[in-house]
Amino acid sequence: MGPSGSGKSTLLNVLAGYSTSGSSGSVYLNDALRDEKQMANISCYIQQDDFVRELLTVRESMTVAAHLKLPTTMSTLSKVSLVDGILESLGLAIHENTIVTRLSGGQKKRLSIALELITNPSILFLDEPTTGLDSLSCSQLVSMMVDLAHNQNRTIVCTLHQPTALLFEKFDQVYVVTSGQCLYQGPPHLIIPYFAERTIVCPPYHNPADFLIEVAIGEYGTTGLKKLIDSAPKYIYTNDQHHCHKISDTYQKNNSTDEKSSINIKQVNRPPSYLQIYHLYLRNIIMYKRNKLNLQLRIIAHLLIGLIFGYLYRDVGDDASTILSNMVFIYGTNLFLVYTGQMAVIVSFPLEYKVLKREHFNGWFTLFPYMISILLVEIPFQILCCLVYIIPSYVLTGQPMELMRFSYFTIFLVVTSLTSQSTGFLCGAGLPVKISVFIGPVFVVLLSVFGFAIRLRDTPTIYIWVHYFSFVRSSYQSLVYSLYGFDRNVLPCKDEMYCHYKNPTKFLSEMEFDQVHMNFEFLYICSVFLCTYVLTTTVIWYRLNKR
Repeated sequence: MGPSGSGKSTLLNVLAGYSTSGSSGSVYLNDALRDEKQMANISCYIQQDDFVRELLTVRESMTVAAHLKLPTTMSTLSKVSLVDGILESLGLAIHENTIVTRLSGGQKKRLSIALELITNPSILFLDEPTTGLDSLSCSQLVSMMVDLAHNQNRTIVCTLHQPTALLFEKFDQVYVVTSGQCLYQGPPHLIIPYFAERTIVCPPYHNPADFLIEVAIGEYGTTGLKKLIDSAPKYIYTNDQHHCHKISDTYQKNNSTDEKSSINIKQVNRPPSYLQIYHLYLRNIIMYKRNKLNLQLRIIAHLLIGLIFGYLYRDVGDDASTILSNMVFIYGTNLFLVYTGQMAVIVSFPLEYKVLKREHFNGWFTLFPYMISILLVEIPFQILCCLVYIIPSYVLTGQPMELMRFSYFTIFLVVTSLTSQSTGFLCGAGLPVKISVFIGPVFVVLLSVFGFAIRLRDTPTIYIWVHYFSFVRSSYQSLVYSLYGFDRNVLPCKDEMYCHYKNPTKFLSEMEFDQVHMNFEFLYICSVFLCTYVLTTTVIWYRLNKR
């Protein structure tokens, strides 16, 4: 406990190992120096805000967590029994089919705790669990915490601001912090006599918790506050009713279907990566199905723009007099799919970063399966969006109906869009949202200039490297070559007596596209795709493990 800014959450973060930057000293588990790996296996950290997957139901959330956190040696029936027992004990069984976003604040808090009880942690760290809850929800939550501590042998460490007197009495021990210093440590019922011995008397009928905060902020005098801090008891309180046992680090599996014993199951080994990928992928599929509007809008937008572009540039692909217009169509098509690929995902990581950090810190999964599960959903959907745009626009603009040319055209557009998507993930993972939504599009515009707005021979020497670095340029030149290269026949000239670019070879030569190496450009774009995802994974790993 302590007033705002006293260091409660900072202390809790250090104890839990969630954030240790700027701190010094040692943390002991029982009588030995804390081992971070051991601590991660026997503890969990539940933050003040309930960062949970809001598009899942309560049971779906629990089931996915059970499959991710429990060993494969445990049968599916045992996992179901475990989930049932936890939901029943926390009063969530009647809400098991409710979408998380429709739960009340108290129910979300209980779900956050239930998700971590699956591995039967010995220690639970909770940061201000009662914040934002009404009196009834607070009472139910604290009563549940008392039951977990006294009847299920768990150590619960939580920060509180100013609980009511009834809630305050339910705690076994209170540690009061003021300006980063310990003001009092001991049982709640000894607070009033302890301070009375030091000539600080609590007013009659006053909430002892409020009294503590008032003392901590200096309302009873600041001169004696330092003496109180220096003389604060530095011992762990025990009494005859609730003894402080050593924190358990044993890992025994209990396959009993009894409700009380089924909760006491420890994780032996994390499931292998391919199973993590499978369960994370299924979870993503469920969430995508429940977010149909976003998916429908993306598909409809690609279809409409494809039809509009196809109408505006109709029949420009098979006419020498409109070859420059077709060049603009190809550029616009390339840029459109690059933008949509990037902007559709640029905020996806920032939106779920806090949920991801909670799950990763509490040992739900490793980062590689998480990234693969995301890509297994996003990549096929982005390919579908590309095809929805490409097919009608390609037909309406009168491009050559040759399988080879259409295949090259489609493959380069798809791989370029996916590469742009990877840059969107990277921007979202490495930059603040307000900066990423600006830097990402500006970066794409810069890359798109080369090869279209300026030829290589006209490019200043200091920008030559950007010309070769631009994957948008590689894609654009390859798209033009796929339509006009490979010894395409002389084009018809419908509107004029003379067409300068009647021979496609002349057009490619003047545009400096005649020396395009399709295979090399394809491999280069794919290498940018892979390197960007490796960099994205590295950035996310650094942010998640930064303590």
